Amino acid sequence: MKPKYILVSDWIRERILSGVYPNHAKLPSENEFVKKFNVSRQTVRQAINTLVCEHFVQRRQGSGTYVCYHSDKDKVPTQTIGVITTYFNQNIFPDMINGIDRVLKEHDYHMDLKVTYNQVIRERLILKSMLENNVDGLIIEPTKSALLNPNCDLYREVIQRQIPIVLINGYYTAFDFPYVSMDDYTAGKQNTVYLIQRGHTKLFGIFKSDDMRGHFRYSGFINTLQQYQLKFDDDNILWYVTEDLEKLFCPSNDQSILQRIGENTGIVCYNDEVAVKLIEVFQRNQKSVPKDYSMIGFDNSNLSVLCDIGLTSSDYPAKLIGIEAANRVLKMLQGLSVKCLLIPPKIIQRNSVKDNMVRESCESIIKRK
Repeated sequence: MKPKYILVSDWIRERILSGVYPNHAKLPSENEFVKKFNVSRQTVRQAINTLVCEHFVQRRQGSGTYVCYHSDKDKVPTQTIGVITTYFNQNIFPDMINGIDRVLKEHDYHMDLKVTYNQVIRERLILKSMLENNVDGLIIEPTKSALLNPNCDLYREVIQRQIPIVLINGYYTAFDFPYVSMDDYTAGKQNTVYLIQRGHTKLFGIFKSDDMRGHFRYSGFINTLQQYQLKFDDDNILWYVTEDLEKLFCPSNDQSILQRIGENTGIVCYNDEVAVKLIEVFQRNQKSVPKDYSMIGFDNSNLSVLCDIGLTSSDYPAKLIGIEAANRVLKMLQGLSVKCLLIPPKIIQRNSVKDNMVRESCESIIKRK
């Protein structure tokens, strides 16, 4: 059952969209709505506030509330696509943004790029600004995609204003927006299988808890351990959130991390950044990769090449994701329907994984499947 204020706002919105309350018309007073729906004045105010946030109505002090809805027919194209990513100049993002920009330029659109730094309040401010600037479409990387998003009202406004939107690197479960991403679940499975086939039966995983990609990669990891009938324990999973990454790998936490890893010989890291930070922990404590630990990352970013050992990593098709997302939003602007896309992963082998010599034979492990 919807809250009463939602029922009231839905009723008013429907009449605005159908023309019962035409643009610039004055709405009935709050008291009239109180009597009509038999609700409190506070409920009516909450309903009106919802419509104000969605740009359906506006309050004029001392005068009342007026319809200010502009339909898609009234909109003048800006040739601008709003692009919102969590970061800009690190890991996968430069290639992805370049892919988007290339396609948009080919079709005489320009990109309005903004960065949230994975903060929902920044996402809110950016979305509001882009809606006020009447962008023609949106390409958005969800912020803290594994958590309940407090900006649902703005995404509902995107739907109501019929603005084409494509998500990248994940999606929001509350909405049915098309998205383009790597198949992170399969990537998690592939990385885990790779370690097992190199003889590592005691595995440790580090995953990001506020990001949907972290949950998919974790699921692939755990399900593969079950598939191979290998023992796993909650203590062998280390979760972190965006804000705690630097603190997690500071020197004062070295012993805690080493104790958690314990006798595990293979480590699946959420991404290359985490893997490099963990390598630094080992170096500070006279341990090394792959001599003491074998390690695999995700994203195949510059970090995987620049680190001392050369990190084996699951390639993230960042540029292709950008290209596919841009093509989809342009098709939607033409009134065409588009499908979601999951891109299969592949492993780029380097030097961070070695065969585990004190182990069962690979043949006996594989037979467990």
